[in-house]
Amino acid sequence: MSKGAYTNQLSVTVDGRPLTRDQRRSLVQAWVDSSVNVPASFQLTFRDQYRRLLGELGVKIGSKVVLRALAVGRDGGGPLFTGEVTALEADFDDTGKFSVVRGHDPGHRLLRNRRVEGYQNMTASDIARKIASRNRLRIGRIDPTRTLYETITQPNVTDWEFLIRLAHENGVDVYFSDEGEFRFVEPKPASGAPGKAAKAASSPYVLEFGTNLRRCRTGVTAADQVGTVRVRGWDVRRKREVIGRADATRNPELDIGVTGVDAVQPFGKAELVETGVPYDTHAQVKEAARSLAGDVSGAFAELELAADGDPKLRPGLPVAVNRIGRPFEGRYTVTTARHVFGMGDSYETWLTVSGRQHRSLFGLASGGAAPAAPKVPGVASAIVTDIQDPRNQGRVKLRFPWLSDDYVSDWARVVQYGGVRGGGLLMPDVNDEVLVAFDRGALDHPYVIGGLYNGVDRLPKYRRMPVVGTSGRVNWRSVASRTGNRIELVDAPGQQGVKVASGDDRMTVEMRETGTRLTVHSDGSVEISGNRTVSVTGPVIRVAATTRLDLQAASIGLRAANLMVQGIVEVQGKVNVTGLLTQNHSPVMIIPAG
Repeated sequence: MSKGAYTNQLSVTVDGRPLTRDQRRSLVQAWVDSSVNVPASFQLTFRDQYRRLLGELGVKIGSKVVLRALAVGRDGGGPLFTGEVTALEADFDDTGKFSVVRGHDPGHRLLRNRRVEGYQNMTASDIARKIASRNRLRIGRIDPTRTLYETITQPNVTDWEFLIRLAHENGVDVYFSDEGEFRFVEPKPASGAPGKAAKAASSPYVLEFGTNLRRCRTGVTAADQVGTVRVRGWDVRRKREVIGRADATRNPELDIGVTGVDAVQPFGKAELVETGVPYDTHAQVKEAARSLAGDVSGAFAELELAADGDPKLRPGLPVAVNRIGRPFEGRYTVTTARHVFGMGDSYETWLTVSGRQHRSLFGLASGGAAPAAPKVPGVASAIVTDIQDPRNQGRVKLRFPWLSDDYVSDWARVVQYGGVRGGGLLMPDVNDEVLVAFDRGALDHPYVIGGLYNGVDRLPKYRRMPVVGTSGRVNWRSVASRTGNRIELVDAPGQQGVKVASGDDRMTVEMRETGTRLTVHSDGSVEISGNRTVSVTGPVIRVAATTRLDLQAASIGLRAANLMVQGIVEVQGKVNVTGLLTQNHSPVMIIPAG
């Protein structure tokens, strides 16, 4: 029997059915392990000499299990755990034959499927509510968060991992209540625990060594402690950096006789700068800095203890720990609680305070190890889906067929030659395959760095020659639009030059190195105009027309040392001629001036 108010007996119901008296006697060991930011788990171990107990219990994968601690002389109150069976085991050895039932709270469902999805113009609390509803979870308390995400992507990770990322960025905790309700809430500060004068007899949240506190291991460290935290990002709209700063001197989940800053004071000032996540707005870096400061300062002190069992001792709640000496004595917010019911032993509750450093078995194995910002390494191919950028910045939307059938990215910038009012602009078109890089590995920050040819979209064939010649050298290169309007750079032997052509090849401008020739051709009209003088100069200039040559001007001047006109000359109107008129180079008339 427990030394405290609760016995070492555990009330168990499976699919609404309580254990029979014989089944209760067969239960030799049980524990419940619960923590913030990882799903809670339980284990029931039954002595099963004839290997019939699981059938008699009617337990199966998916059975609903409710566990309650039993108080001395009265009902233990609300449930200690509500969840479902996820594993059944048999364990036979020299000590006997045992059947084991394991399970988790409903949070394990959020770890079952990986998902690729984008969320637009939502806060973390909005997203948490949507995910919980999508998984048909009972929703309890969801505290509103401040940061609005224009677009954030769940990059092929589980719902739980994505929720943990959001929780870390916004300084909240994710867990399920004793009744199995989903919660996305701000942690309770340690200051909410009873004061130093309170006694263990007056509150279950006061733990006194020698009274209800049986074992304790605690410590403080200066390792990795800093005074301030900075988070840096880049605001594309304003073309400037954004910086969030936060004080890491105190953590609201620790209220003891020393702080992290006190511990590092002998070693001088220190600052942590975080640049690993591509944040876009001041609100994002501000919230990220606040959360990171909490992570750092929360690692300053750790506490592990064993106390008289009490189901009221839960993760996320503040407790006062007394009679353990300075600087450890004070108030803490619990990270993990493990309730242990043993064979003939007393009921104990093991508490851990570790900030965001998970010490539960499940947290160490999987759920608590989710990265703060899942990465997509390297580059990847994508298909352009939309080019109608509402900001007219030349951005495109993308889908990743190798990743998801439904996911479409936010607007992605396209790499150009760059330059303010200069450089170049080469836009991909809808359904083009492109190569994409990700800013620091973030799927929701793609950049288009080039186009790709494939088995359907093949190389253009503007020239009647291969792109690469038999010599292994490139014959030609081009810059072209989808309709074929292009600039060709030709390096094939004997054909070196530059050609500008329309998509239908009815208009061309060609510069050939061979013969140093410039050719302008049009199947239609060619117009040359200028608001001022238009000059054509050369040793020999030929103007040829197959039908007629028209020269029109208010005044036409012809000047030459020798002017030759062949054919019939017809003059309509008045002609003024001054000089010598000859026939066959012999004078026939002198025309005086005036």
